[in-house]
Amino acid sequence: MKRFITLALALCMVFGAALNASAAEIKASGNMWVGYNYLNVDNEGKTTDFKQRFRTQIDIVASEALSGTVFFEINNTWGHAKNNIGNGSGGALGADGVNIQTRRAYLDFVIPTTPIKIRAGLQGVALPGAVAGNVVLNDDLGAIVASASYSVIDFTAFYGRPYDAYDPATNYDESESSVDVYGLIASMNFDSFTVSPYFLAANVGEDAAIETVTTGNGLNGDAQWIGVAVEATPIENLVLSFDGVFGKTSDRDGGLLLAGKAAYTTQYCVPALMAWYATGNDGNDNEGRMPIVDNGGDFAATTLLGEGAVGPMSDYVFGNVLGKWGIALQAEDITFIENVSHRASITYMRGTNDDDSALLDQRNWSDDDSAVEIDFVTTYSMYDNLDLIADLAFAATDFDNDNAMAEDIDNVFKAAILAVYSF
Repeated sequence: MKRFITLALALCMVFGAALNASAAEIKASGNMWVGYNYLNVDNEGKTTDFKQRFRTQIDIVASEALSGTVFFEINNTWGHAKNNIGNGSGGALGADGVNIQTRRAYLDFVIPTTPIKIRAGLQGVALPGAVAGNVVLNDDLGAIVASASYSVIDFTAFYGRPYDAYDPATNYDESESSVDVYGLIASMNFDSFTVSPYFLAANVGEDAAIETVTTGNGLNGDAQWIGVAVEATPIENLVLSFDGVFGKTSDRDGGLLLAGKAAYTTQYCVPALMAWYATGNDGNDNEGRMPIVDNGGDFAATTLLGEGAVGPMSDYVFGNVLGKWGIALQAEDITFIENVSHRASITYMRGTNDDDSALLDQRNWSDDDSAVEIDFVTTYSMYDNLDLIADLAFAATDFDNDNAMAEDIDNVFKAAILAVYSF
């Protein structure tokens, strides 16, 4: 009997050690917000929405060299059903919907005896952007990313497949329907400045859904981009940022974006001057305007231009910065009361597309279309993990008669309030 007990204890110790050796640490983080959004565009009437979103990221960490991550999101618009299937469904009476989005699911591991880290799966892939984000690519997609550091240089190389058409009749991918991207980034980090040159190439299949891919930005075939992001601190409290990128498709003239920002930190706020210039279409064929991989909204110039809204949705009202130029006076981190901060800006922006372009509308402007936008955001940190945010934006527009789709718009007003819990 004693031998049996001793053997049982030994087996328990062995199995216990094995379980401990294979145990992984589970970490969860994310945020949840609920808010109200109001948008008034002259010729489109008023929209009022109550929206909510839940995001959670779960990291399964085996060691410093091995981990896995999943990232889920649930969106609801109150009163919207959408057949109770897909993004935004389940907001109608009964609150039932199949609407869990898998935003990211990837594996991280380090190649043994090397400094090379591999990340494979659905993940966020972003090209460098020092001023306001990157306009070419900053989104979630299926990709393989390899990264390593040597001295003051961080190297990143990646392959991704953002688009691939699927034929439900044959249960196979459609031939020549995919879009593959290949990128290289080298970030050089010195004492007072960082320089990040990058290169991106896209291999576009003959049967790829081009209009869906580009949202009208001219990616009609294989394309290449070359760019650089620079951030420098020449003196204490002064930060200078610059972005430059040029891109073209194989059979059309290319386009570029140049952007710069100077910000100085003071006791009460961070005043800044920001400006950008992006080439536009020469005519009806998208020549002269830079192609992009996603919608370009990640260069957040204002609340309404790009995806700059803090409150629920209503960003991208004026599209992205391509085909426009602008200059902005900004003030961030304005603080006079404890736990309350403000962000304010006034921006003048104008189109650079030719008057003859067939794409002119509320989001695509000719060089005779312009607007002045005022943005104001207030954040009250009620608790360490809970913020109350008020997001206001007003734009006075001046659209030319040649822009028949937008000439009746005189102004745009957006107001939102939301509560954000981060964990």
